[in-house]
Amino acid sequence: MKYFRFALVVIPALFVSPSLFAEIAESFGLGPRAVGFSGAGVASVNDWTSGFYNIAGVTSPISERAIFGNQEKSEEASGKIKLLKDDGSLQSDEKGNKDAIDKKLEAEVLAKEDKPTHQVGMNYLFQASLPKITPVTTNEKVATNVSLATKNMVYGAVQMGLVFDTRSLMNTPKNIPIRLGVALSIRDNGTIATVNDTSIQSYNFMRLGREAQRILIIAGLGAQVWRNRLSIGVGFNTFTGGKGRFSMTNVEIDPTGKTQVPNAETQMDLTPAGAPVAGFQFRQNIKNRILMVGFNWRGETYMQVDPLDAEAYTQLLNIGLPLRLAILDFYSPHTFTLGFTYLHDEALKLSLDGEFQWWNRFQVNTARAEYQKKVNEPWAKFKNTISVKFGVETRPGRYVSRLREVPLFLRAGFTFIPAFTPDQTGYSNFLDNNKIGYSLGASYFLNSNALMKAPMEIIFGFQHQIWMSRTSTKSGDVLTLSNTNDPANQPDYTYNAHVFIASLGVLIKF
Repeated sequence: MKYFRFALVVIPALFVSPSLFAEIAESFGLGPRAVGFSGAGVASVNDWTSGFYNIAGVTSPISERAIFGNQEKSEEASGKIKLLKDDGSLQSDEKGNKDAIDKKLEAEVLAKEDKPTHQVGMNYLFQASLPKITPVTTNEKVATNVSLATKNMVYGAVQMGLVFDTRSLMNTPKNIPIRLGVALSIRDNGTIATVNDTSIQSYNFMRLGREAQRILIIAGLGAQVWRNRLSIGVGFNTFTGGKGRFSMTNVEIDPTGKTQVPNAETQMDLTPAGAPVAGFQFRQNIKNRILMVGFNWRGETYMQVDPLDAEAYTQLLNIGLPLRLAILDFYSPHTFTLGFTYLHDEALKLSLDGEFQWWNRFQVNTARAEYQKKVNEPWAKFKNTISVKFGVETRPGRYVSRLREVPLFLRAGFTFIPAFTPDQTGYSNFLDNNKIGYSLGASYFLNSNALMKAPMEIIFGFQHQIWMSRTSTKSGDVLTLSNTNDPANQPDYTYNAHVFIASLGVLIKF
């Protein structure tokens, strides 16, 4: 009967499984500079991507090479750390000497840092994921599940942001820089979010395909509370939640299964939700070198619609079926990142980050938990993870005389990201792998011209993530606990993936 078919098919499909969603930035990076740096740099990020990597970075000095201002031994330091113009070229003294910087020029650069400075950036990120699932045995259902889990894996995102210096509008205490930063990432087809509520038995790569497609909006404020030394920032990762109800009346009991259009109504109250972000950056001159320390926290985010009351009534006999539903989706864990950056000179920067993600806090919504207990379908909690990221940046002109005047910077990086899903030995098939990745990147500066009043930095980043092979060995004893599971549809299997990421963007500071 149509009514009961609705209850048995539609409702479980929507509300039984604990789907998880990452975001494109969380899976592949935000901005080409970070892509080419393997996501490292929580201590030194200072562009519009700071909202994601470290909100305190919006008030870091626009030029890292200008942070020796008002520090002792600045004459000695100027011979070690060379200041850069906005177009990426070296400052020089009145004699044109590129190996030392006149104190007057240094003072001019530092004075500029005391003035309001803004920036705007935009880039396009493209990724191609190539996942593979190899079951030891197969049938039509298994083949269908494999196909669904590995399709729609090539897509892109538009990412943009700005940093606005509030000193253009107001007088801050002692003229300390206080800046507003906004970062946005959205699927290139305009999709706000994709829903992928499949059963826990379905194969599901947790950070690829539809699972990584939702909008990211982070905004916050940063303040340089200790000039050229300490920056702090706070912000908010915006999303939504709420409550709702829907009902259907005059649902026919029709064994033919024809399409029905019942008298239906829906009410949803969607309210802003999200999580805080916070961080700091500290910079210290040590023997004419610069050591930076940074910390960032992105709070736990998810969309929760609870309660979601539902009811349906048949046309014949007016039989009612009240339903207890709830939605908890788009989950991302608390993320804590601690990092260090060593700036040897204008031609060498090294960054090392460690990132902790608190995955075992995830819980399914109350309605799902009750259903899974009823049908005896347990699933193991996710594991907390610690990732390592390393990046290096250099200016070839420091070492190659022919490139001395070329405002070109090169980057490379390495990362290791452990899987947060435990071995899938029971009902569930949440797929995540240990990942290693390497990256390459470059920046080139264009001078201001008749069209553009400010110099422009063109940035490129490339990354290859290798999702290492993993095997799931299913337990026959577990599968016999529920008559809804056929062991033939839960064979042992191995899975892995290769992910290629390319990002190209521009950054303008003015």
